[in-house]
Amino acid sequence: MLKQTLLAFTVLGFAGTAAAADITNPFFLPESLHMASVTSFDFARAQRKSNGTTTTVNTPGTVAPVVTGTDAENTRVYGKLLTEKLQFGILNNLALIGEVGKTWLKGKDRLDGTSAKWHNDLDWNAGLAWNILHCNTKLQVSSVYGQEAPRNPQRSVLDHQGTYKYFDTEVKLGYQFKTFLPYVTFNVHTPVAQTEQDRLNKWSYNGKVGVYQGKCGVWSLDTALAWKFDRTAEHARTLAAEAEASYYLTKNMTVGVYGSYMLDGKAKNHTDLYDKTVGARLRLYF
Repeated sequence: MLKQTLLAFTVLGFAGTAAAADITNPFFLPESLHMASVTSFDFARAQRKSNGTTTTVNTPGTVAPVVTGTDAENTRVYGKLLTEKLQFGILNNLALIGEVGKTWLKGKDRLDGTSAKWHNDLDWNAGLAWNILHCNTKLQVSSVYGQEAPRNPQRSVLDHQGTYKYFDTEVKLGYQFKTFLPYVTFNVHTPVAQTEQDRLNKWSYNGKVGVYQGKCGVWSLDTALAWKFDRTAEHARTLAAEAEASYYLTKNMTVGVYGSYMLDGKAKNHTDLYDKTVGARLRLYF
């Protein structure tokens, strides 16, 4: 069965255009009536840690104040995420894009020892991507509408209070030099009114500064610094290093590994954020 599956992937990889497609390029879109598939599976560990603030009350007749409460936190969440992203070329520089994802999570409160497991229903998004400039200077604009199960930003658990809806709009700009492609991205995440989740009705922003290089049809390497200002999660601000290395099995099929490591993360109440992710990725073009 495994041999038959690998053979099928190989046939798909050889199908399509004669020349190798630069399918790992951050600006890649399939040509008209062609399709690209990106399948990813990753493991992540996230943590929120805070010493908190202690509430005290000075009681008459006593020497020391009485401690009445603290909001210290030390929560760790482990996650597995499987996603499938599809692109279909309408024109050579205009494509339909869509993505579905499934998440499995396990969390533990390291202060009281409690733990829980949960999973999301299928999250999805769909929209359009357009390469406005596609010579040496590259400019891509994309926008998607999506839905997902909402997560509680305070404890990284699901709220089960209705589907979370949003729009994502991204602008990507780069310049192709002879052997490498530096680029920047800027994304605006806009929630659609969440009737029971007022704290989620806030925009968030994220961006990336990266460099892509490689030899089409052989290998590629994409490295970047990514930042995020998430107003829906207690005004969290994060900075992370990202990298992906890919190898061409055929002219239209690659396998790769990727990862990210949070260099700095802060939220309200002096909360420190930590996150690391590793994963594997298969790309096909047909």
